[in-house]
Amino acid sequence: MALPSTVLGKPLKSYQGRGITSRQDIGVSLFEAEPGTGIVFVIKNSEGAEGEKVFLPAHADYVVNTLRNVVIGQGKSRLCLVEHILCAVALGGIDDLYIEVAGPEVPLGNGSGDLWMELFESAGLKQSPPQATIELKEPIILNRKDRSLMAIPDETFSVSYLMDWKHPKIGKVWRSWTPAEGIGEILDARTFGNLAEHKMLGLENDVVSMTEDDFTMELRFPDEPVRHKLLDLVGDLMLCGVNPLKIKARFISIKGGHEMDVEMAKLLAQALKS
Repeated sequence: MALPSTVLGKPLKSYQGRGITSRQDIGVSLFEAEPGTGIVFVIKNSEGAEGEKVFLPAHADYVVNTLRNVVIGQGKSRLCLVEHILCAVALGGIDDLYIEVAGPEVPLGNGSGDLWMELFESAGLKQSPPQATIELKEPIILNRKDRSLMAIPDETFSVSYLMDWKHPKIGKVWRSWTPAEGIGEILDARTFGNLAEHKMLGLENDVVSMTEDDFTMELRFPDEPVRHKLLDLVGDLMLCGVNPLKIKARFISIKGGHEMDVEMAKLLAQALKS
């Protein structure tokens, strides 16, 4: 739906950051939302009148691309890279919020979710991670060749990821996480990528890059790459329309990625309706 921006009122807090692909300075503003609203992104309507906005719920039904990051959209209006801020929303226990982004992408920052949690905290929005209270009646299992993603009913929430990369500082590594360990264990894990690609984007001094046998920055954790995969998974699962930490399930990803995560979010949304 398209609505004038004045419906949002005064922002709680705002942030200005750089877009990695647009190379624009992009503002992100937080606005209070009524209970039951959910998490809704607000962006410029590319097809509408000047000042008109598109309201995009953080839901898998609005995902239009998962190639390198998660892109949501409606019509010709698009917003890229929503997964990191959505992970911070989940870990911060935020249920209802308008997030207005004045650009085509959510700023990357250092590639983790820490800047978003700081923004939520400064706005008085951060809560404790929610307890798992929603039952998952049956397992949901996705298989794509050598990749799998499973949601297994359990008594609590947890995520696990198996990473298998042919890189001397990564290799094959398994990591699990539960909220009891503390949100910083995955929220502070930064994204990473190939150095040549980062140089092309002008990011080589901002985020972690991989050379043939090492990283260009000291890692925050020895297993930071797999922890970031868990960050992505939690953020992507927010697209089921429910904070995934509220679901009594163990999510196990074997070399999964955004495409499978979003497919799981769609199946979860259906399963939780029944």
